[in-house]
Amino acid sequence: ITKLKIENFKSHQNTELSTGALTLLSGVNSSGKTSVIQSLLLLRQSFKKGRLQAGLDLNTPLCDIGKGIDALYRFTDKNEIISFTIEVDLDQEYCFRFNVNGKYDDTFLPMLDNLSLEGQIIDLPIFTNNFQYLSAARWAGIDSYPLDSYAVETEKQLSLNYGQGELVAHFLDYYGEKREFEIKSELLLHPDAESKKLLAQTIAWEQEISPRLTLVPFKQGDKVTIEYGYKGAGINQPTKNLQAKNIGFGISYSLSIIVALLSAEPGSVIIIENPEAHLHPKGQSKLAELIALAAESGIQVIVETHSDHVFNGVRKAVAKKRIKIEDVKMHYFELDDSNTSMHTDINLSESGRVLEYKKGLFDQFDDDLDVLLGL
Repeated sequence: ITKLKIENFKSHQNTELSTGALTLLSGVNSSGKTSVIQSLLLLRQSFKKGRLQAGLDLNTPLCDIGKGIDALYRFTDKNEIISFTIEVDLDQEYCFRFNVNGKYDDTFLPMLDNLSLEGQIIDLPIFTNNFQYLSAARWAGIDSYPLDSYAVETEKQLSLNYGQGELVAHFLDYYGEKREFEIKSELLLHPDAESKKLLAQTIAWEQEISPRLTLVPFKQGDKVTIEYGYKGAGINQPTKNLQAKNIGFGISYSLSIIVALLSAEPGSVIIIENPEAHLHPKGQSKLAELIALAAESGIQVIVETHSDHVFNGVRKAVAKKRIKIEDVKMHYFELDDSNTSMHTDINLSESGRVLEYKKGLFDQFDDDLDVLLGL
């Protein structure tokens, strides 16, 4: 996907957004970042429910918008049509238009055009199994994870509902040691991993967040459990049989992200909200590095973040030539005086420097430091 156009949806009157191998969405709260992601989620959930040919299903299982009045841009001038346009390589464009007129209290908006969902359009990753969505409300896995054989073993999905990543334990249990899921991209291979297998690579990347961490997924009745532990150092014995609730949320919150990035095939689309949740700054930076490496391996990653460490981690990846500068698109969102979403493109130099800094773009540390220094 090279461009998204959103018209008359929530706070977006007319938004045109360039997207790359790695697209970073940042900005103030409630400025339209999540709505950009929801434009893709709505299309996917309507398609997966077999309803997109007829229209747009506003609720479940990926996101909940409510009713037509909740979806419609509030200040539209008699143009009560919501449209999502996806531009892909070779300048191919797909436009989805939905009528809200007279449908304010409805949860389903009819399609305006007789758009054929055949051929190339259904090969878009948002409609296939080459897609993962991981929301800010990820599964903490405090006790155990659910089991779903079809979703994991046929559709290869990490989530059932709202991008929780609740199937990650089942996914790792089923694919973790399989040869077909060995990491093929040299960029993604962690040098300290015991093998190229998905489970070993996942553990190695998790150890960047919590050193010496180990994990073992296993089925337990109709659930899947992950047993955590830590390798011993020197003469110290290893620690075993730790529950997720006793090792910190950062590990379980990052687990589904790491598995999604390592297991995705080139051409896949992965959407991640707030990868920084519950992570130490170093862990956030390392996760940003992995995201950049996955994007450079041919996976399209769209990230919404409020973290300067994720932002700087991507900049560092550009500076270290881990990802080509032309593969990175960054956007800063805010609301104008009419409460309409607007965005500014953030451009980087080859060394990762921000070329034209936007006020509010991860500058709070500098503002606070100025006050502390009396400047």
